Amino acid sequence: MKSFIKGFFITLLVIAAIVGGGYFLLQQEESTAAKETVDQFTSDTNKFQMLIIGVDSLNAKKAENTRSDVMMILDVDRKNDSIRLLSVPRDSRVSVEGHEGKTKINHAYAYGGSELSLKTVNQNLGLEIPYYMVIDYAFVKDVVDIMGGIDVDVPMDMKYEDPTADPPLYIDLKQGPQTLNGDEALQFLRFRKGYANADLDRVKAQQQFISALVNKLKSKSGVLHSPQLLVSYMDHTNSNMPLGSVVRMGFETLKIGQDRMTTATLPGTPQMVDGISYYILDMEQTDSMLKDLKIK
Repeated sequence: MKSFIKGFFITLLVIAAIVGGGYFLLQQEESTAAKETVDQFTSDTNKFQMLIIGVDSLNAKKAENTRSDVMMILDVDRKNDSIRLLSVPRDSRVSVEGHEGKTKINHAYAYGGSELSLKTVNQNLGLEIPYYMVIDYAFVKDVVDIMGGIDVDVPMDMKYEDPTADPPLYIDLKQGPQTLNGDEALQFLRFRKGYANADLDRVKAQQQFISALVNKLKSKSGVLHSPQLLVSYMDHTNSNMPLGSVVRMGFETLKIGQDRMTTATLPGTPQMVDGISYYILDMEQTDSMLKDLKIK
């Protein structure tokens, strides 16, 4: 199963897009949504926690019987001006409520959607994360197209196809600097074969894309496109977090800045169990990491 995008990219994209939508909402003084947003901005909440779920689907609101492809814990702490982004490996072997034995954590989404995914993460890690956000392919594509494309230096010729993927995967990009449209951006982000240093080089390529996209979203152009970005967010994400809180979280994140962001992956080791490949979490080290990062 192919990962369509790293959680780090998903998070920054969502934050930046929502911030753009926030500018629009705050201008609509008479709307119910605007009043909710203002209330959220004047509250004394200092910490936001959310489970971000990326799904291999074209519609996050109707994604059923599919496993989550990316799972990240986002912790935004405005009191300490810090952001933590913690990756939960999708093959992590855990208990899922209502199912015997242990299975991969990404199965929880297929069993019970976003609510069960959130409950599974909280129960296995001893957390109390209140919110989730599910994001699909179409949101990534839509945002890039809204922004008029993203300038990227493609590190190599990228060619690959998998008609059985959902959505079908056809990659055909040439090496060199170019402006990628939404479809081409997905090709770039989903490409994984051919990097000399495997995932390390892939992450570098994605970080180049992240930087270009976030800078464009933070520019005047991003503000001008905020109504369209808001519509895209509403169409292609599914979340139980109030819109006002999401907007505020976006503002706080960009205000804190990427330099104050800590990224990590839950500690553990790959292991075969009954012929199935799992990621076995080191629960002692995991608990220590969660406390050190002040997520727990």
